[in-house]
Amino acid sequence: MNWKRILKILGFIMLITGAFMLLPMIVAFIYHEKDWIYFLITIVGLAVIGVPLYMIKPDDQNFFSKDGYLIVALAWIVMGLAGAVPFCISGLIPDYINAVFESVSGFTTSGISILPDVEAASHSMLFWRSLTHWIGGMGVLVFVLALLPVAGGASMHIMRAEAPGPTTDKVVPKISETAKFLYIAYFVLTVAEIIALVIAKLSVFQACIISFGTLATGGFSFLNSSLATFTAAQQIIVIIFMYLAGINFSLFFLVVTKKTKKALADTELIWYTIIMAATVVIITANLYITGHQFANFGETLRASAFAGVSAMTSTGFAAFDYNQWPLFTRGLMLLVMFIGGCAGSTGGGIKVSRVVILVKSLRLYIKKKMHPRSINVTFFNKQMVSDEIIKDILVYFGLFVMIYVGSMLIVTTEDSMDFGTAFASVATAINNNGIEFKNVGAAGFGNYAWWSRIVFIIDMLIGRLEIFPIVILFGAITSPVRKAYRQIKRKV
Repeated sequence: MNWKRILKILGFIMLITGAFMLLPMIVAFIYHEKDWIYFLITIVGLAVIGVPLYMIKPDDQNFFSKDGYLIVALAWIVMGLAGAVPFCISGLIPDYINAVFESVSGFTTSGISILPDVEAASHSMLFWRSLTHWIGGMGVLVFVLALLPVAGGASMHIMRAEAPGPTTDKVVPKISETAKFLYIAYFVLTVAEIIALVIAKLSVFQACIISFGTLATGGFSFLNSSLATFTAAQQIIVIIFMYLAGINFSLFFLVVTKKTKKALADTELIWYTIIMAATVVIITANLYITGHQFANFGETLRASAFAGVSAMTSTGFAAFDYNQWPLFTRGLMLLVMFIGGCAGSTGGGIKVSRVVILVKSLRLYIKKKMHPRSINVTFFNKQMVSDEIIKDILVYFGLFVMIYVGSMLIVTTEDSMDFGTAFASVATAINNNGIEFKNVGAAGFGNYAWWSRIVFIIDMLIGRLEIFPIVILFGAITSPVRKAYRQIKRKV
C-alpha cells in the first residue's frame, strides 16, 4: 500500500473540510453569533495537521485498487471526526460520540439525529449541519478529483470506491472532467431549488438548508417538525428535486449534450420511475381504502408522493406523521427504502440497478435449472452484464444481510429494545434514510446506548460507501494481527 500517497490525500481532505467551514463562519457573522470562533478553532486544527500531511512527497507513484478503497474509507472517517468538533466544543452536542454521530449522519446523508430540539441550535450550526449533507451527497473525493487530478490510475480507483452502484462510468474521457461535470450539475440543481423555494416564500437561509438536504437526499431540516408546516407549493418543489436527486447524475450530461432520448431510455431510470410511481399509487389507494385520506384527492396524492419519494430516495424528510398511517403503507415505504435510488445518484439504499440485475440473474438461473442446455445472458441497458459484476452484486447482498443481522443482534442487547424498533433503526442507518418508523424518531437516536450509537455510525458509513471500503479497511487493520498470530502458531 502506498501510505505516503494516502496520507497526502488525507491531508488535502482535511484542508478541504476546513475550507468548507468558512461558510458557516460567514453565516455566524451575518447573524451576529459567537459560534464563528468554534469553526475557526477547528479550521486552525485541521490546517496544523493537514498541511504537513499534504506536503508529503510520495516515493512511489503506483496506486492500486486497494489503496483507492482505503483512502475513501479513511477520508470519510476523518471527515466525520473533524466535522464533529464544532458541535462538541460549542456545547451544542457536548458528548463527542454524539457529535460524531451527528457529523457522520450529515456527511453520509442519513439525516438521523441525536438533537431533541433542532430549533435551539444557532444559524451557523444549522448551516454546517446541513452543509455536511451537501458535501457528502456527491462525495468529497469526487470534489477532490475535480480540484486535484491524481495520476497513475488513482483517480479511477478512488472514483470506483466512492461512487454508489455496481459500476462506475466516465461521462467524459478524463476522470477529473467527469468529476467537474458531476459537481457542476449538483451545484446548478441546488441553486435552482434554492431559487424555487425562495419564490415559494422561504428565506434564503431556510431555502439553503432544505436544498442541501434535498439534493444530497439527506433530510436535515431547520424545524423539529421537518417539513410538516410547509405549504403545498413548497412540498411539491421538494418532491420534484428529491426525484431528480435520485437519478444517476451521468444522465444529466446526456441531456445537456442533447442526447435526451438516450437518457430517457436508461433501464435504471425507467425502473426507478416505475417503482416510485407504483409506490405512490399504492400508498394513495391504501390511504383511501383504510380511511386515512386527506381533505381531497389532491392532498392525498401529494402526501403519498412526498412519502414515497422521500422514502425511496432516502431523503428522509417528513411532512406527515407516518406512524399514524396504515401498517401496509409503512411496510411499503420500508421496502422501497431498501431499494433506494439510482447508481451514480445521491440516493441511499441498495440501488435500483443492483436489484434489477439481481432479479434478472435469479430468473435466468431458475430458467437454466429448468433447461440446462439453454444459453442465458443477463442484459442491462442493452449491454451484457459480466459474470464479475453479477458476482460482485451477490457478494454485496450477502455482506449486506450479514452486517444487517449482526447490527440488529448488537442493538437488541439493550434491555428496552424490541424487534420492530431494532429492525427499523438499523434499516434507517444502513440505508442512510431519516424517515421515522416504529419507535425510531429522526431525533430519537440519542436515547440509544453508546454501543448502539457506535453501531449506527459504522452502519451509516457502510451504507454510504456501500460496504467494500469499510470491509477492506477492517481487513487492513486486522492484517498485522493475523500475520502475528500465524507466526506465533508456526513457532508453537
